[in-house]
Amino acid sequence: MKFWRMQLHPSDSAQSVSHTMKSLGLGYIGLDFADPPGDLTDVDRENIPVAQRDYWEFAHSMSEGDAVLVIAHHYPCALVRVTGKYNYIRAPHQELGVWFRHFRRVDVLGYYADFVTNPAKWEQTKMTDTISVLHTPTSKSYTLIKRWLAEVGA
Repeated sequence: MKFWRMQLHPSDSAQSVSHTMKSLGLGYIGLDFADPPGDLTDVDRENIPVAQRDYWEFAHSMSEGDAVLVIAHHYPCALVRVTGKYNYIRAPHQELGVWFRHFRRVDVLGYYADFVTNPAKWEQTKMTDTISVLHTPTSKSYTLIKRWLAEVGA
C-alpha cells in the first residue's frame, strides 16, 4: 500500500472545500489538466508538462487499497482508500457531479474535523501541487496517515 496526498479542486481555491466535499460525497477523487493530454493510459509520461507529470502517477502508480490524504487550504480534509481503477472521460458532465476527466472510486475512511475535533490543534500540511506519492515515512503527511489508519482500524 502506498500513501498519497492530493487536492481535489480545479483552479478555484475559493471553492476548494465545496468541490472536495462534493467529490468525496460521490465517492471519487480526481484531477484534470489545463491542456488535456487525453487518457493517461495512452500517453507517455514525457509528453506531459513537467509540472504535471505527477498526474501520470495517478493512472499508473496509484492502486486499489492505497491511502490518500485529501488536503484543502493546506489542512487535512479527509482520508480515503482507493477502491477503483483509473477512469477517464473525454468531457466532464455536471450531472455526474465531477469536474475532472481523470478519476478513481474511493471509500472515505474519515474526515479530519472528526479525527481532530479542536481546530486549534489542526496540523497544517502545506501543499502547492495537486498530487504526490509519499516516500518519506517521517514526513508530516505520512505519519498523519499512519496515525489515522491506526485510529480507524484500517
